[in-house]
Amino acid sequence: GGSSSGSDSLAPAADSTTATTVKTGGPRYYTVRSGDTLTSISLDTGVSVEQLEQLNPGLDTQALQPGQRLRLRS
Repeated sequence: GGSSSGSDSLAPAADSTTATTVKTGGPRYYTVRSGDTLTSISLDTGVSVEQLEQLNPGLDTQALQPGQRLRLRS
């Protein structure tokens, strides 16, 4: 059998030009998950490790806590 039904994937929001005031293309914060490292977060978000450290002063990069929120952009 090979039934090719319609795809149930999410439709791309191309026509949503409503009153959304989001100019940046991405979230402003990242919530740390178990096993995350600053490098993996950098790869995941596209924000450099250096910038993550600058935006999160006092961050212990060796001891990230799950649930911790990291700032991704200023």
